[in-house]
Amino acid sequence: MYLPALHRILFCCLLAGLGVLVSGDVTGQRTVNLLRADLPAPGRPVVRAASEVATENFDFDRNLIFFEAMVDGRPGNFILDTGVPTLVMNTRGETSARASFTGMGSGGDVRLTDHRVDHFEMLGRSVDNYWAIGLDLRDMESRTGKQIDGFVGYDLLNDGELRIDYVQETFQLLPSRRRPEHGGRAPVATLRFTLVDHLPVVQLRIDGRRYSFAIDTGAGLNLLADWAADALPTVPGHRTMNVQGLDGRPTDYPVLSLALPDRLAGEEALQLVRADLSHLQDPGATRLAGILGSSFLSRYTVGIDYRRRKIYLW
Repeated sequence: MYLPALHRILFCCLLAGLGVLVSGDVTGQRTVNLLRADLPAPGRPVVRAASEVATENFDFDRNLIFFEAMVDGRPGNFILDTGVPTLVMNTRGETSARASFTGMGSGGDVRLTDHRVDHFEMLGRSVDNYWAIGLDLRDMESRTGKQIDGFVGYDLLNDGELRIDYVQETFQLLPSRRRPEHGGRAPVATLRFTLVDHLPVVQLRIDGRRYSFAIDTGAGLNLLADWAADALPTVPGHRTMNVQGLDGRPTDYPVLSLALPDRLAGEEALQLVRADLSHLQDPGATRLAGILGSSFLSRYTVGIDYRRRKIYLW
């Protein structure tokens, strides 16, 4: 099952839910789940890779990447989410395992369980006899109106480059290359990252200082920590975002505008939701200024090369 050693995992699911953000003073609605948990360290799965590179189509809905994968011989609808550490399965309340872990979220606590998966397959790659995380996602299914069988995260993605083409709505798991190209072109920007637990964290130089941002494909929104919002040259907007936490309670948060650093010059200003991210921080750990999600990433074709610790933007 799991190795006995414990370690702290940052487990972020930033889920774009109901509604559309609109301009002016009208409030749009999103659902945002900020989830961290003390989880046992899983044994690294033995992933059998396909002999050829495969391409997976996805449905980009509510700023989330939905795709089909096979679990225990049946097709399922999953979310590609670099913000989760491993495979997460929707238990829909039907599990014989005890709720052995607690996740702390933006609206309250959720119970996590062990969930055994006999066989999981995506892009011709497969893993057998794997202990995933079990989580009841029925509330998220209700809010999004979509079937959600789970999330696919870091453990199944980290042996090369994850290439996401948001325009064509496809993704691939590619071998790591020193000089990657997409459509015969070199990246317009390359960002080095470090791993904080399983999350890629990049440093952006803004207004003469460096700030750390986590990159999360499962984040429907860009979030900015309170302390960073006070330190950075943000521009207050005339909009608010109605965010629904894990407990279902909606809260209005201000939307801020921030000019991107010079290395990403020419792009429109970044829109971020100001939020309290203090519960995601450990003393002495990398201080996160915020989280960049799909509302930022979808401007590009994105390559996340876990081996070389680089993010490529085309």
